[in-house]
Amino acid sequence: MPRLSRMFTLIAFLLLPSLTQANVISETVDDISESYEKCEELYEHIRKSECANSVFGLLGRMYFQVGVSFTERQVKFQNSETEEDVFILSSGLKPRPIFSVSLSDSYFGESNFGYGLGFSYFDDYAFEQIIKRGGGDNDKATVDLGTYSSMNVVAVSPTLFYSIGRNDNTPLRFLKLGLGLNFMYSAVRGTAYLTELETDTDCYNYGSAYVDGTVNDENEFKTLCDSTRFRETSFGSGFKVFLSGEWNRWEGTFASSLFLHRGQGDYRFVTQEVQIALSRKFEF
Repeated sequence: MPRLSRMFTLIAFLLLPSLTQANVISETVDDISESYEKCEELYEHIRKSECANSVFGLLGRMYFQVGVSFTERQVKFQNSETEEDVFILSSGLKPRPIFSVSLSDSYFGESNFGYGLGFSYFDDYAFEQIIKRGGGDNDKATVDLGTYSSMNVVAVSPTLFYSIGRNDNTPLRFLKLGLGLNFMYSAVRGTAYLTELETDTDCYNYGSAYVDGTVNDENEFKTLCDSTRFRETSFGSGFKVFLSGEWNRWEGTFASSLFLHRGQGDYRFVTQEVQIALSRKFEF
């Protein structure tokens, strides 16, 4: 019996810290839940306030959009007059976060044609250089030459669209097909080898042979091709086409965009973007 009593005492001694810790965790969770409820009450109070209604009356309802996208961006350095490529850098298709703000959609009367306005920011890095000798997939190759580009863009995007399903019995489930403009401020910097200049015959011919598969030494580009270091900040514009579907504030989108950066001198940057995205809209 004394041994059994000592055993129960030992078990209780070992379990007491765990029980105490469980109580602390439970109390912490309760405190967090209570704080969250208070934040929700404060948010609702602000959203329904006279000040907020004045702002929303001017601009309409606003939404904060967060999610994830699979995006590929190509940065092209082009001659401004001929639009011929000097080099191309690609980020590859990879997942990226989405952070944007948009106004609620507006419609022309009772029609399905509407318009909207969005604000977005993204930064991106590209570490692969593309050797291109034609328009087909077999006419280009991707190489890692130790080059890179870094880009930061802030954009305003007005859009026009046609909505399918807006006026049926599922108002929170519909499709949109549209066109948009991109007005932006961008900062682009990085390094590259000038692989697309036909005037540099040794470099260009080696690139053609590399795409054809007759040579495979990537380091030879570093010997034959000139390199450059670039840093540009500028305003710019562009356009996009998109198809999106929305269901209870969840949105899936396929979009293709073009950004024209206003470079200095005889050259300019062009960014091509293809994106598949899934996001959630939160009303302000």
